[in-house]
Amino acid sequence: MNEKTDIAIIGGDDAVLLFNAAGIKTEVVNGTHAAERAIARLAQEKCRIIFLTEEIYEAIPETIEKYQYSPFPIIIPLPTKTESRGIGLKKIKENVEKAIGIDIF
Repeated sequence: MNEKTDIAIIGGDDAVLLFNAAGIKTEVVNGTHAAERAIARLAQEKCRIIFLTEEIYEAIPETIEKYQYSPFPIIIPLPTKTESRGIGLKKIKENVEKAIGIDIF
C-alpha cells in the first residue's frame, strides 16, 4: 500500500522523530546532499508541506529557491533548538510584504 504523504519533516538530528507520534513523516538526514535528495523525492511524491530544520534550510538556498515559485511543496523552516534563528519569522515577513506591498511588522 502506497500512502500519500501530505506533510513531512526533514532534519539532521533525532529531534524531528518526535513528530512521528503525531503521524507526520520524518526523515533524519546527514548532510545537505541527503536533504536535497529527500526534498526532490517528496516533491515527486506530491508532498504538500515540507518542514526543514533551520540549519538545513539555511544550508540549501538554491534548493529552496527552486521550489519557491511552485505551488507545492511549500517548504517551511522549523526551529528545533532552544534558540530560534528567526528564519521562519523573516520568511513570513517577506511574504506578507510581497503580498500587500508594505511591511506591517
